[in-house]
Amino acid sequence: MQLKKEIMRDAKANKNLEKLISIVDSEGIQVDKLIKPIQEIREIAKEEKDPLVTRALRLAWQHIEANQSFGIPLAEEIENETENLSYFLSLCIKNENEFNREDLREMTNNLQELA
Repeated sequence: MQLKKEIMRDAKANKNLEKLISIVDSEGIQVDKLIKPIQEIREIAKEEKDPLVTRALRLAWQHIEANQSFGIPLAEEIENETENLSYFLSLCIKNENEFNREDLREMTNNLQELA
């Protein structure tokens, strides 16, 4: 019996995602501190052959770089772009949960529309 993965398999990627969430929560969206780590985590997702997370992270860093923000529409309960980005990054950690993947897919589609 194969166990279903609940998080990205690479511990370094998860640690880096958690670090990014901490930075976003404490300092807000600091473009210079986010782009390179997101790109590095994307490469790991690519190696893990997870096209949704790979695409989501690519669109996220491109959006952040182009707009200096993460102002994409999502759920009404998320009040600002900092919370939005933290939530997005947390979805990438626990990306095998069906509901998380659904939200991640929705955010990715919103990013695609804004591109």
